[in-house]
Amino acid sequence: MRYLRSRGKQPRKIALLTLLLAAVAACDEETPAGLPADAMLSVQALDFGEVELNFGATGAQTFTISNAGGAALEVSSVTASGPFQLTAGSGPSTIQPGGSLEVGVVFVPAAPGAASGSVDLATSDPDDGSISIPLSANAGSFTYAQVDREGIPTLNTVFNHPPAFSKTAYNVAGPDSDLATYRGQFETVLDAVANADPEGTAGLLLPDALPVSLAADMTSFATLTGRALADDAVDVALFVTVGVEELQSDNVDANDVAFLSEFPYLAPAN
Repeated sequence: MRYLRSRGKQPRKIALLTLLLAAVAACDEETPAGLPADAMLSVQALDFGEVELNFGATGAQTFTISNAGGAALEVSSVTASGPFQLTAGSGPSTIQPGGSLEVGVVFVPAAPGAASGSVDLATSDPDDGSISIPLSANAGSFTYAQVDREGIPTLNTVFNHPPAFSKTAYNVAGPDSDLATYRGQFETVLDAVANADPEGTAGLLLPDALPVSLAADMTSFATLTGRALADDAVDVALFVTVGVEELQSDNVDANDVAFLSEFPYLAPAN
């Protein structure tokens, strides 16, 4: 209640009535009881974009089913059609008011070209008992260009110096021509760092590849065969190349993040 004074007139009382129902409803954090279940989706469609045909299933895309109503939402079935598969949220579920369910989907291309499908849900929502989310993707075989190679760490860095030898040309080439193209350069560098056997060491290091042999001698450097993730590969390469104790380590003795104990084994990216 407030008063206003009009110029030249007596004050008059004005009753101000403010309706606060909308504000009260907006501030109420709880879903009003008595309302039916109400299914809400976090997406209207999922598009997996361009996918390599020969790489198998894609990574999962996810969406969320939330219950914005006042009663429990029963999700009796969640199915995927077309070349798509569910990875999470496929079983019958009960979503309480204010709760949610996450559903995961992957694309499994079987043929080149555009692909479509859907995720179909059957729920107890009285208004939207059947819900369909369109899925799309395009599978193809793409052309890839090699931009780097590193069978044995440090070789390109240590041995190839422009303008005589391009690091880029080395990276985009295959190992088949390594001996013919780079052996002389490797022997020159090895001789410069006082390697005891430049010719033999160059023959060991080239071609720059990572051979794997379960029958190879693991007690010496007569052959190079694979490596474990935790191996200090740079130190080993320096030892083979230089053979001088003071130059046999980069002083990085371990990965900064622990490796995984299961596939893909590599440490998570920073």
